[in-house]
Amino acid sequence: MSGRMLISRSSISRVVHNCYIPGLQRYWLSGWEEMRGVAAGSGVSIEDIVMLNARYDLSHVKEKPAVEVAVEDSKAAEVAGSTTMENVGDEEQRVEVTEECTSTIILAPATRDGVVFTAQNWDMFHRLVIENAILYLEIHPDPSENIPTMFLVTEAGQLGRSGCNGAGLGGLTANSLQSNNDQAPGLSMPIPPSGALRRHFLDQSNYSVGLECISPIPRHVSFNIMVSSADDIGMCLEVTPRMIFISSGSEKRYLVHSNHFQTAPFLPQTQIADTYLGGSSWYRGERLKAGLREQAQKENLI
Repeated sequence: MSGRMLISRSSISRVVHNCYIPGLQRYWLSGWEEMRGVAAGSGVSIEDIVMLNARYDLSHVKEKPAVEVAVEDSKAAEVAGSTTMENVGDEEQRVEVTEECTSTIILAPATRDGVVFTAQNWDMFHRLVIENAILYLEIHPDPSENIPTMFLVTEAGQLGRSGCNGAGLGGLTANSLQSNNDQAPGLSMPIPPSGALRRHFLDQSNYSVGLECISPIPRHVSFNIMVSSADDIGMCLEVTPRMIFISSGSEKRYLVHSNHFQTAPFLPQTQIADTYLGGSSWYRGERLKAGLREQAQKENLI
């Protein structure tokens, strides 16, 4: 996030009430109820809590006429495609994101003890650290909720960014991405903040069910999610408003991702363009891969 407000507060309020809240109520009701509890416990408005949980989404779009890109049927997808392709070269769609991160999944065959590791460096505003706004959450749901325990890293007011659960799902990490499909959300389409996909995945006890929770939820910005399990499964999901591009660890002992599109399914297609402005993402992942390859030639990675 660049630290500047890209959308006016009045527009944010309209998006929160007309888009994000209906999206939470429709696609992640338990998360909506939890946000209401956070708002009540902290003495702030529910609008502010939803806005905090949508900070990533809001930081990736600029003020412009609403375009409904997050779609639920193929007809709407075709309309969105014809609209967004006109903006491939539109500099106004490119939003500079100065804080970046690199994630990796190291699968069991590459580790000394045969366990899966997930790691991430998370570059964020220093003030969040000095003001104690970075939180480690250990969550123990009531047994009646049928949700596993969770350990999460997040910001104050947010329900979760990265973490794992007691059923062996995770770690889950995420990386910022930018594409020409990223748009301000339409005000008539219920869309939850993208962070809901991360936490909704970790609410599950089964890896397959967790993946099923990600795909059907609409979104209006792009991002990458890396999801692993204790059963030695690792996947990289480059998520856009229209499509998800997948890379798995079936042929590799580790996966690495930074902040530009790089999966094999994404590279040959021309429907969606990467609008990353350029920077350290183009070499950060490669440097990490080089270090992992060198270590792998000697012994187990971890």
